[in-house]
Amino acid sequence: MNKMRFLGKLPFQPDHRDLKLAKYIDKAKLIEAAQVPGAVDWGVFPTPDGSDPAPDTDPLGNDKAGDCVYAAPGHMVNLVAQLTGAPVRVTTAMAIGAYSEDTGYDPVTGANDNGANIRDMLNRWRKRGLYGTTLAVYCAVDRNDADEVTIATWLCGGLIGGYNLPKSVWAQNPDWYVPDPLTPDDETIIGGHCVFWHGTSPGLDNGTSWGEDTSATPPWRRRHCEELWAPLLSMWVLRSGRAPNGFAWGDLLADVSARGE
Repeated sequence: MNKMRFLGKLPFQPDHRDLKLAKYIDKAKLIEAAQVPGAVDWGVFPTPDGSDPAPDTDPLGNDKAGDCVYAAPGHMVNLVAQLTGAPVRVTTAMAIGAYSEDTGYDPVTGANDNGANIRDMLNRWRKRGLYGTTLAVYCAVDRNDADEVTIATWLCGGLIGGYNLPKSVWAQNPDWYVPDPLTPDDETIIGGHCVFWHGTSPGLDNGTSWGEDTSATPPWRRRHCEELWAPLLSMWVLRSGRAPNGFAWGDLLADVSARGE
């Protein structure tokens, strides 16, 4: 892994007010009705014109600064826009601009490159918008529940994850796994990182990090994931049809409204 690739996710702070996706889904109903596939990868799902999504190889500034918390949603928007036919494309300038606006990072001098909090970014995305898009809602996902991870990925077009990266990723990138036996490098945490995941299966999560196709095994996710979020973009909801039976979409929106935010 090139040393110029940056980390930048600030530590996760639990908040009892976070909405949890598990409250709003009936896993058994969704799975038994075959509404949710055993594996899903939106990165290879056809776009409206039948073509494959274009590769998203731009690191969105994360090769220059610790803006991974803004690069990850940029990659998500780029994919969801292609899948829904929306005329949106996030650029490096947009990602660095959002990072600078929210954190005080100076792209000229490099000052204040101190990273960002994922929940703060999600709140901004929902309340003020990000990259010309808004979130209808976002929920916390149980990283240890394989069915919930799959359902969340399928419902939202992907997930945003925050990780405490071990030193071993320098050698493993872009395919992350837990070595057996564990090595000293796997025990040494080098910092926090944010990744967009567009697919998951019983054996592998697939996503984009530093503008590269990245994969991680479920044991690696369970070991190193600190926070996992399901961001539901308004354009995804509007263009992908009604919520499936087994997803209490109305209850979720009511709870968001009740919070008075």
